[in-house]
Amino acid sequence: MRIFDADRQEWVGHEQEQRIAGLHDRDAVRQGKALRGAVSVLAVCGLAFGVWALGWKDEPRPTGYLTVLEQPTESGSAGVEGDTAAPSPAGVPPAPYEEVRDEEGYRLAVPRGWIRDLVEPAEGYNVVNYRSPDGHRRLQVYRVGETSGYDSLRTWLDETRMPGGFDQLAPLERTDDEGRPAARLEYVADEFKGEPDIGRWYVIDHRFEAVDGELYALAVYGSDADGRDDEQELMETALAWFCPPDESCPAPG
Repeated sequence: MRIFDADRQEWVGHEQEQRIAGLHDRDAVRQGKALRGAVSVLAVCGLAFGVWALGWKDEPRPTGYLTVLEQPTESGSAGVEGDTAAPSPAGVPPAPYEEVRDEEGYRLAVPRGWIRDLVEPAEGYNVVNYRSPDGHRRLQVYRVGETSGYDSLRTWLDETRMPGGFDQLAPLERTDDEGRPAARLEYVADEFKGEPDIGRWYVIDHRFEAVDGELYALAVYGSDADGRDDEQELMETALAWFCPPDESCPAPG
């Protein structure tokens, strides 16, 4: 009896059938082993993938860095109408002033950018001037030879030829600077020799005893047309920061 071998596509006899059956049994065993091996490989791959997936899930994600520019607060924003200047740090003059150690030995607070000059008279003490770049404002400092600030100003009023258009704004005033004697004179004038023509000048002349027991004068000059607050501020700031030569003075609080 012959049978048809579907794998080989031919008819075979009994002996050949037995040989083919043996081959089929062998192939079935091999296929089973191969199948089990494939399943094992797939299982290992699946386990490896699961471990990798879990590990990837637990890895830290990339970190993005965002730089945030700090916005100025309202009180310190520049260019906003109605803002007030931030307070100056302790030991630093208020803006726009800067501390100056003058060549004559004085410590002063002077607006930034002002120009210094020195007048050396034939008699008396040197006079230091700090002027605004346009020459319309001036801070002056020098030693005083009289016995008191009041006597010095009284002598100036009595013996000095007054500048053109001089007009004393108030009686000569005695004051105290932290318990030390002082005096102040305020006046206006139309002109000063060698100074620019800016119209009417406003002047504050303050003469006082400093911490070294010596007398000094601080005087400020500016246009009367734009008000007097700026000259008064200039005087108060210069006076607060004034320190005579060879002395160590604490900075104003």
